Amino acid sequence: MKVVILAGGTGTRLWPLSRQSKPKQVLPIIGKQTLLQKTYQRLSVLFNAEDIFVITGKDHKIDVFNQLPKLPKKNIFIEPVKRDSAGAIGLVASRVHVDNPKEILISVHADSWIDNDKKFARLLRSSEEVIKKYPKHTLLFGIKPSYSETGYGYIQLNTKVVQRKSFPVYSVKRFIEKPELSLASKFVSSKDYFWNPGWFAWRVDHLMDLFKKYLPKNYSILERISRSSKQYSQKIINKEFPKLKSIAIDYAILEKTKDILVIPSDIGWSDIGHWRSVAEMSQKDKDGNTVDTESVLLGSKNNLFMSQSKKLIAAIGVENLAMIETRDVILLINKDKAQEVKYIVDHLKKNNLKKYL
Repeated sequence: MKVVILAGGTGTRLWPLSRQSKPKQVLPIIGKQTLLQKTYQRLSVLFNAEDIFVITGKDHKIDVFNQLPKLPKKNIFIEPVKRDSAGAIGLVASRVHVDNPKEILISVHADSWIDNDKKFARLLRSSEEVIKKYPKHTLLFGIKPSYSETGYGYIQLNTKVVQRKSFPVYSVKRFIEKPELSLASKFVSSKDYFWNPGWFAWRVDHLMDLFKKYLPKNYSILERISRSSKQYSQKIINKEFPKLKSIAIDYAILEKTKDILVIPSDIGWSDIGHWRSVAEMSQKDKDGNTVDTESVLLGSKNNLFMSQSKKLIAAIGVENLAMIETRDVILLINKDKAQEVKYIVDHLKKNNLKKYL
């Protein structure tokens, strides 16, 4: 079994800390380790270094090399341009396919927070058993929702396929992408709906068959890369990878195939994708505030205050705010609007304020 860590995102909703040159996955957002380091450490309990791959952008390769010194350099793939998750997963899958067509490949993201690492390891082990039994299926992982999140996708369970004491397996009834708050609230109270963290598992020969069927042009390009060199020289990737269609694997393949299974679980997961999720996963004082420097907080509740300069933070009578200070920016938002930080980034791009990106 192999695993690939997708580490090519830009993390615009965690601006101004996450920037184009230093996106969230290579930053210590929570604690002293970066999100990438935490993900690698979590996986290293189950996988040898030779069985872990990372794919990232060309601007972040040095950070990945420095932060993961035990990972073989040949296991780090560099995207010359972004081609979304279908491009990233396809590139690594085609490499694994050359070595062993019957290998099982799991894809995870570099920016996840998981509360129960041991349970996560058991979850991945169980996925290997499922794929061996159902080699022509795509396997998803569902996470029990803990609150009404409108920024995540949801999976609705169908019938139980495999009865197991831990981590039973279900077929998938449908996907719901980023529902409105009223609908998300209903999902949280139901036993049939789970967050979709975007983790997948396949036997790679089946995955390549899916590429051939649903993304034939991408399949041909990936075949050219895999035939040209078993070591996948960066020169060949730089030439061929930009020709791939840029599309998420969810839209390109998952929505078109019916042979999908899901393992629901409760492992304390969160996508560290915006400032509300950072607040949810961080230590809090008795009033629900998270602050990373000296502070005087009077009558203030459920706030997130982060300061790179470590200035004293003083507040009176404020609630549910996030204040993030960097050397050149102060961001102040209501935590309920955390998903909308990306619109500030869009505004900066449109108005040629690149120095803040």
